[in-house]
Amino acid sequence: MNFQRVTPESVGIPSGAILDMLDQLYREGIEMHAFKLLRHGKVCAEGSWAPYTPETQHILFSFSKSFTSTAIGFAVQEGIISLDERLIDIFPEKSPENPSENLKKCQVRHLLMMGCGHETEISWTNGGDGDWVSQFLHHPFVYEPGTHFMYNTAGTNMLCAILKKKTGLDMTEFLKPRLFEPLGMGEIHCVKMLGDIEMGGAGMSVTIEEMARFVQFVANRGSWEGRQLLNPEWFDMATRKQIDNAGAGWGGDPDWQAGYCFQFWRCAPEGVFRGDGAYGQYGVVMTKQDAVLVIHSASMKLQAVLTAVWENILPNMQEAPLPEDQVAYHRLQKRLEKLELNSMLGMHNPGAEASLNGAVYVPKTPAPGLRDIVGGPGCFIPEGGELQSIAFKFEGTKARLVCKEDRGEYVLDLGMEGHFATTLVHGVPFGANSSWRAHDTLEVHLVNTRMVRGKRFLFKFSGSRLNVTGTPTLPEPMSLGDVENSELSFELAEGEVNTKTRMYWEVNG
Repeated sequence: MNFQRVTPESVGIPSGAILDMLDQLYREGIEMHAFKLLRHGKVCAEGSWAPYTPETQHILFSFSKSFTSTAIGFAVQEGIISLDERLIDIFPEKSPENPSENLKKCQVRHLLMMGCGHETEISWTNGGDGDWVSQFLHHPFVYEPGTHFMYNTAGTNMLCAILKKKTGLDMTEFLKPRLFEPLGMGEIHCVKMLGDIEMGGAGMSVTIEEMARFVQFVANRGSWEGRQLLNPEWFDMATRKQIDNAGAGWGGDPDWQAGYCFQFWRCAPEGVFRGDGAYGQYGVVMTKQDAVLVIHSASMKLQAVLTAVWENILPNMQEAPLPEDQVAYHRLQKRLEKLELNSMLGMHNPGAEASLNGAVYVPKTPAPGLRDIVGGPGCFIPEGGELQSIAFKFEGTKARLVCKEDRGEYVLDLGMEGHFATTLVHGVPFGANSSWRAHDTLEVHLVNTRMVRGKRFLFKFSGSRLNVTGTPTLPEPMSLGDVENSELSFELAEGEVNTKTRMYWEVNG
């Protein structure tokens, strides 16, 4: 099934309200990557900010938890798992010899509601050290299960471990015939941890369309194209407040105080809940309005994203269709056609470009491959590879960087005309936008579009040397495989072209 595309007014939403939301997000400094707004199951507005595209499978972080919850729902429906099963009965071989009373009481349902009883979380990045399932069970269960909310990604990963022990299948394998294929979703992948268990708490990536299909399925309470795939009673539980999370250390933002469900969050506005991932990966269901909004973004101002929805979309939705507003709708369509991350003005440097055309630089010390240099939250596991050389090619208005690694060579389009250009690097779309910042400094904004943020690199030339520094485009990094700053030093390789380059930069550097 393909979603029907309609005008906002035909489903009771003013086009101007959507424009106002986009304006507010821009004023707040929110880096949007994609969104899709649906009402009555029909798409009335959608867009992607270049270099991100509708086809980009974007990291979800903790929105993955909502998929994991749904997998458990299917397992409960089929009698594979019971919400009342105790962890020590599922993993007797990994449990302490003398389990505490609180551990004895901990059930599957307590993992779902983030109320297992832990006071702190075990290390789970890259699977932690050693047997992380055993670590989880040996970690102190300080509180009686079900009485204390503590956001616990390791607990969600435990749900994947339970599912795999019960079925022999990864969470995504289990969901494929039950959810992904019926909903017309593509191949969905999830990062694995040690023990060959999927990171169902943070490791999934999907396109904005796939995300919209899933959230609409949740809004439909398990129904899709007339088929009840998962019983509606599951969603009554999964999206209802299961535990109080007020004052749980989320900074007082109202949408993080309204209650936690089974891997979904209640929102402050009445009748609204969401799936939620770091940096603003949102799947919002407005039940009273029969509306769904999905968002990929990159921001630390998480409440500001939702507030823009509550202030502009939610109060302006009407029950009946509105008269078509051709002017506002035309403005909205033009806006959506030209979405792009804040770009740099294209600035060429003819003398420098001529001197660099064909120049080859080699790292002075071992350097990782490009994907690891760019990195970004969501790169949980290093890609690997070693950068052997880079070379520049300037032809007219085009600029390219030729990267040679130990596993092959690729040519990166640098996009020198004020817009992002996209290149596949080992199958991953990278966007680049570049400009001369000074006579000896080339700036390159480089984005791995499967991650939430990129880096701004400065290539500074001087004589035979090239110094490259990279700074993340988000000010606050996460520790999940992220590298805060990059600094690499190169020197010109031997050769006729490089002699010419060296002479130019000795005079002009």
